[in-house]
Amino acid sequence: MLEGVKRLDRNLLEEQRADYRVYVVEGSHYEIGRQTALQSESALSTGIVLTPEQRAYAEACRTLLSKVFPELIDEFSGYAETHGMREDDLLWHYTLGVTGGCSSVAVATKKGMITGRNYDFFYWENRRHLIFTRPDLGFAHIGMHDGLIGGRFDGLNEKGLFVSFNGAGEHPNPARVGLGFHLVVRYLLEKCETAIQAKDALMEIPLKEPKSYMVADNDHAFVVEAHPERRRYREMSDTGVLVMTNHYVHPDMSELAEAWPNSLRRYDKLQRSAGLLTASDSDTADLWRNLQSTLADHEAPLCGHDDGLATFWSCTAELRQKRIMYCLGAPCRNAFTEYFRFSM
Repeated sequence: MLEGVKRLDRNLLEEQRADYRVYVVEGSHYEIGRQTALQSESALSTGIVLTPEQRAYAEACRTLLSKVFPELIDEFSGYAETHGMREDDLLWHYTLGVTGGCSSVAVATKKGMITGRNYDFFYWENRRHLIFTRPDLGFAHIGMHDGLIGGRFDGLNEKGLFVSFNGAGEHPNPARVGLGFHLVVRYLLEKCETAIQAKDALMEIPLKEPKSYMVADNDHAFVVEAHPERRRYREMSDTGVLVMTNHYVHPDMSELAEAWPNSLRRYDKLQRSAGLLTASDSDTADLWRNLQSTLADHEAPLCGHDDGLATFWSCTAELRQKRIMYCLGAPCRNAFTEYFRFSM
């Protein structure tokens, strides 16, 4: 028991030291890059020195981004100029990321589709910014940013599309040239109106990392299990519940990211708890509270307090009304708040 308390205390100190911020960026993508940079005292850096092979790979990924999502190249430019850097100083943002945890769920209730998501990672990731992005070109969206330029990790756009990603096993080596997961989430939020459009895009976009993506609107929800070798998607069944943790579930994908105990426990907990909401006559506020309570679970645990599976933020969204609430910190000890709302 004492060991568990010490672990929670350590996690609380890490949470209190983290850089949580809430702000708005808007305008051209160059201007959005500049505004994002102004919210950071320095450009995110891990001291990475790229090998010639890593540099060539990053340059190839940047070239690909310029074709698939050229607006983000402008965002990198605005960010670099604001910090007095060369754009090549930011090349490491195009290299492979690291694997992590996370849990996501979509539930078809009598009041409409609701979604929930916990983001879990290592303590050293310090920047945790909630941003309302209003681009001149693309859909406005509310979502989380961790300092990787242009990136979003989850969020909701003005059309009512919810997007999140989860880790799914180790990266293949060598890696294929493609878009990083954080840029894929941003692409979907800005470019897609519906879950079907987002699902179709995920089946086509060049991807370099094994991840799963949840996309949902008020009518549909999908999990796209994506690996450089192949992709498949799962859609919501008659149960009205769709769950995503850190293993592939589709039979054509399971060998590429096998189930492991923690991921299975979180998957099963979300299936059981969310299933109780599908037949509920409760109003939306109560449904949200019930889902938020589930995301604070320590049994599986969904709300984690161990390095690598520590929950940094949580969110729940109500897609019919295009509303999203964020909990900035572990949901077991922080409140869910509606920081922004799209004008109706």
